[in-house]
Amino acid sequence: MGQKASAYALRLGLNQPWQSNYFPVKKKQAYLLQQDWLIRKYLFFRFPEITKIRIERTEVELFIFVHSPNVSLITGESNDNSDQILTKIVNIVNDKKNIIKLHLTEEKDLAQAIANDLARKLESRIAWNSLRHDLLRKIAYEKEIKGIKIQIKGCLEKGGIAQRKKTSQGRMPSSTLIGLVEEAKAEAHTLHGQIGIKVKTYKGKKKKLKYVNT
Repeated sequence: MGQKASAYALRLGLNQPWQSNYFPVKKKQAYLLQQDWLIRKYLFFRFPEITKIRIERTEVELFIFVHSPNVSLITGESNDNSDQILTKIVNIVNDKKNIIKLHLTEEKDLAQAIANDLARKLESRIAWNSLRHDLLRKIAYEKEIKGIKIQIKGCLEKGGIAQRKKTSQGRMPSSTLIGLVEEAKAEAHTLHGQIGIKVKTYKGKKKKLKYVNT
């Protein structure tokens, strides 16, 4: 049996930052972790387009950094969704002393964005072979992504047997810590069943191995 470590956990503190940054009082640590979990659960459930959420805290401020390939889907046409999000987060935090600030960033080259896009297209009944060719052709023109590896598992056609398919392009180091490797997972719910998607992207090596300020 292969023992596989997460690409993010393996590089945490080297070239990958923590997803939550703060120095809590020992008595409040469990309470703040529960708040972070509830905030992430609400945002990921309400907006599946979100690819990454980073939370930072000070004594009186709470910063929430949201990454998505299309920010307009989150904010809405007249920016009404932002007020609803802040209202919900205020109810979750339930602390009048905290000043909550929401920052939205648009990023399209994240591994999670690619996995979510594949899941959405598979649910739209697009054939896997055409998806694979289009994605690899698109990745070839991306300068930041040096390599990609995709694995899907599930029933891809009606009456078929669940199968596993892999495709890759470019370089993909597995144990080089200075390599910027991102890993993401997604699920596609189709008429034939559930399909699991796993995506890894490689964005080159970091010149100097420094610890991230957390």
